[in-house]
Amino acid sequence: MKPLIAGYYGYRNWGDEGSLATLLQTLDPQHCTVLSGDPSFTERTYGVRAIPRMELRSVRQAVRQSEVLILGGGSLLQDATSLRSLLYYLTLIHWGLKAHGRVWLVGQGVGPLQRPLSRWLTAKVLNRVPFLSLRDEESARFLRSIGVHTPLRVDADLTWALQPAEAHWRPPTERPCVGLAPRVWRDLPVEEAFGALCRTLSAQGYTPVLVPMQESQDRALCEAIAHSTGALLMPPPNHPAQLLGVMSQLEAMVALRLHGAIFALSQGVPTLCVAYDPKVNALAEQVGAPTVGLEGLLEALVGAWEVFCTQTPELRAKLADRAEPLRNKALELISHL
Repeated sequence: MKPLIAGYYGYRNWGDEGSLATLLQTLDPQHCTVLSGDPSFTERTYGVRAIPRMELRSVRQAVRQSEVLILGGGSLLQDATSLRSLLYYLTLIHWGLKAHGRVWLVGQGVGPLQRPLSRWLTAKVLNRVPFLSLRDEESARFLRSIGVHTPLRVDADLTWALQPAEAHWRPPTERPCVGLAPRVWRDLPVEEAFGALCRTLSAQGYTPVLVPMQESQDRALCEAIAHSTGALLMPPPNHPAQLLGVMSQLEAMVALRLHGAIFALSQGVPTLCVAYDPKVNALAEQVGAPTVGLEGLLEALVGAWEVFCTQTPELRAKLADRAEPLRNKALELISHL
């Protein structure tokens, strides 16, 4: 089998990179081609052939030459980023269906789709897809609500099945470490809120560790927070699986990134999720993780931590029972590929 794998790859978004790495645990990298924003990075990291994802003539030729088109993980079908992004992935699916009909959507989160045109086009295209796997019930309910009537599988996010690698960096062990995965979100005072949390953690005897989950978007924010608070800043990994090795050393995690939460939870680390998107609420429901909303984030985040830190022993004890079924679902899913 010669798969062509499409997703938000090559941008060092470690959640998306982790989805690709998970797929390649089952597929033979030497036979795979990946669409990438940075082909040299993708080839070097995973040992696959990669082509520029926006060179559409080359992409269409790669679709025709493939034996199956796999859209691997992430929230690819959404128009919150832009309508252009949604049209890109729907066009890929259309090309794959036209070329050979073997199009697999694997571990997908779907939405939001804010425009009526987006919902109509998505339903029209997905009703022709032979293999449609979703990472949560919320995505399945949403697709049914917009008129998708093909068989749907509800599995789990692919990264639950990612095999850990040795950590590329080890934080100091004198004090327990708490991971923080912030991101810029609209006009919210994220830097101020996470800065206040860092100072609270330090005063309580913890070492705050800032974890950029998307290098291009999060590292500058994390650097600014580290500079103003003295928090530690994790250096970039060479492979997403190395992040799991870092996460396993944490006492707790506070995440404004979905995969900052999933990576920590998969390693048994109690996690406080900042609910910036329905996909975060879906994850929290799956694992019984506490959440904090965006309203009044500057004050709410520290307050939520004060409650959360008293619950971490109980949450850690329950987490194994909640996480294991999701890991098994993800493993079962990739075993079918």
